[in-house]
Amino acid sequence: MKWTRKRIENTIILAVCAAFLIFFNLKNGKDSAGGKGFRVITSTTPAMIEEMAYAIKNDRYAAITAWSPHWMNAELPIKYLKDPEKVFGEAENVHTIVRKGFDKDYPELAKFFRQFKWKTTDLDSLSLICYESDGDYGKGAREWLKRNPELQAAFLKGVRPQPGAKIKMVDIGFHNELATNAMLKILLEEHLKCEVSNVSTTIPIAFEALANGTQDVMVTVWLPNYHKNEFARIRDRVVDLGVNLPGAMMGIAVPEYAPVETIADLKKYRNEFEGKIIGNEPGQGILLLAEKAIEVYGLAGEDK
Repeated sequence: MKWTRKRIENTIILAVCAAFLIFFNLKNGKDSAGGKGFRVITSTTPAMIEEMAYAIKNDRYAAITAWSPHWMNAELPIKYLKDPEKVFGEAENVHTIVRKGFDKDYPELAKFFRQFKWKTTDLDSLSLICYESDGDYGKGAREWLKRNPELQAAFLKGVRPQPGAKIKMVDIGFHNELATNAMLKILLEEHLKCEVSNVSTTIPIAFEALANGTQDVMVTVWLPNYHKNEFARIRDRVVDLGVNLPGAMMGIAVPEYAPVETIADLKKYRNEFEGKIIGNEPGQGILLLAEKAIEVYGLAGEDK
């Protein structure tokens, strides 16, 4: 494993989280191997991923909250457990949304964004390269474009430069979004001769900024469910240029070699998984869904 500054920082975070987990178990007087059910343990995304990597390195079992696209899917040999009750919902599609009048103001750029289409594995690889570049998204995006000339050509096919255009792209600051916007910024500025600014903000502000025209483009809108409420409030004031990435998903992931295929199967291997579903940062919606999955699939046992 390549030990970049980012990985060293994340290892420190993992150590802190591990200490917290030990304290949590002692405080509650429960031995993980002797309990009867599962619980969700909050952590951080880097620490969660490092714990899964540690488990795989040592041929152990671990269950984490996971989503695709994300660089963890390119880095780790994991699989998503089947969710027949659809607790985590159906597969999502990622849409490109622009302010009203954008296609009239910048027809060539609207064409570019309409034909910006890729797969989850493409974004997984971009996200991983940016992560391994110590958060230098521009450097990582440039390297990814170098490795994927066919995608770059497809995005730009038949699009003429639109010099003088000033494009404002908005996102909510997630790693995938920062990587995506960094890549698009390179193409827009260097090939289509535009001036591009990227703004990261909160979900409500991002959506309202598109609706009132202070921002131009958002390429990371998950529909029909994840951003359902936010999009419903503005859909009449923006233009949907279509799906740029199909098949995004959330769920519970385990190592590929784990003898479980569905979330319900976890019940039979409670001790091997130490009764834990390791989650990401507190307050994230996926943690609430993981808690619901424990209830729906009867994983609570006597620990709840």
